[in-house]
Amino acid sequence: MTIYMKLGGRPAMTRALDDLFGRLNADPSLAPAATSMDSEIRADLLEFLIFLAGGSPVYDGLPVSKMLSPLCPTNEAFDDFVDHVATSMIGTERPVRIEADLRLMLEHIRPHVVDRNPDRFMSSADGNAVA
Repeated sequence: MTIYMKLGGRPAMTRALDDLFGRLNADPSLAPAATSMDSEIRADLLEFLIFLAGGSPVYDGLPVSKMLSPLCPTNEAFDDFVDHVATSMIGTERPVRIEADLRLMLEHIRPHVVDRNPDRFMSSADGNAVA
């Protein structure tokens, strides 16, 4: 059974997204970027989370890097975002295992969201690539 099904499908995830944005808007470190996310980005975030959780075979919305990088420019901000997603999606009624699976699922997108600095891949003075 997918995380999507364990969470209760689209209706549950839609309700959780409303709670998520309430939490993001109340978080002083994330609120400035969260309040600037328009309804299209919010809709794309819902569709992306549904896709990531196994509820849809495809996602054709805004790239996750463009969607979440302004909200999560650092690892700390990404951790806060994941905490808010987990709290919103899981609540208090679901087993801890589902939360662990959800957090692991979100961890896979961290490299696409955080630290997308193109200078990381610049060559060093000796011509070797720097990771």
